[in-house]
Amino acid sequence: MAQPRPPIAWPPLLAATVAGAALAGVIGWRLSLQSLDAQIRAKRAALKKLALSGGIPPTQEVMDHLTAHQLSLDRRYQHWLKAVTAPPLADAAQADPQLYFQEHLHEVQRTLDRLSAARGVPVPEQLGFPKELPPSDTVPRLLAQLSLIEEVTTLLFEQDVPVVSSLKVEDPEPVPDRQDGSAFLLRLPIRVRLSASLPYVMKALGALQRARPLIDVRALRVRPASTGGSGGASAERLEAELVLARYLVVEEAAEPARAESETPKAAKPSPTAKPRARRAPSRAKPGPN
Repeated sequence: MAQPRPPIAWPPLLAATVAGAALAGVIGWRLSLQSLDAQIRAKRAALKKLALSGGIPPTQEVMDHLTAHQLSLDRRYQHWLKAVTAPPLADAAQADPQLYFQEHLHEVQRTLDRLSAARGVPVPEQLGFPKELPPSDTVPRLLAQLSLIEEVTTLLFEQDVPVVSSLKVEDPEPVPDRQDGSAFLLRLPIRVRLSASLPYVMKALGALQRARPLIDVRALRVRPASTGGSGGASAERLEAELVLARYLVVEEAAEPARAESETPKAAKPSPTAKPRARRAPSRAKPGPN
């Protein structure tokens, strides 16, 4: 005959269950405290990086002050960048830089012809420009130097400088950053030779100093003009050589080259397409190098 089962001891079982739940709660609470403590330490470390010198805490007022200060610095940076560097390229120059350079070169040549004819003096000789179409990556700096030549010649004639004999494009010079040594600006010099008396040379220098964007006078050499005879008013004439420069941001100088390299390959003609005849571009006629 089967013996009856002993009754279940509910109080010890309930006590053990409650004790296990309490132990699990304590362990979870401890883990939660440790997690909160780690988050607090991380937040404090991050706030220390944001704290200003002098122990000022990063409040909303401090954040507003820093934001306003950053906006002020950005405005000053843009102001001086606009005052120092050459204007950005026109949309037409970015679309077809080589063709735009060729057209602008002819336009500047016509301007020099008109200014020289109005004063009855020889047209300044242009030196250093490529005889062929230049590579696309050199067009931005050549356009900046070409615009500088046009502006400088107009300015010199406005100051009644009698003779501007030549305008020569010089090689670009990278301007390294003082912090990391990388090139941020590109100096674009031109060499100008003129003939005038000392008062007119001083007037021209004053006009160059007032020009905006900046025209940097890098060098100035003055010597008496050679005369065929003795004495006279021609003895007061000076021959001056100036090295002038304007600046271009390196990223802007490289932008057309990047745009050309990023042209989609889908633009290539299909093998079955008939080739179209290409019209040879007209050649520029700059002065001899």
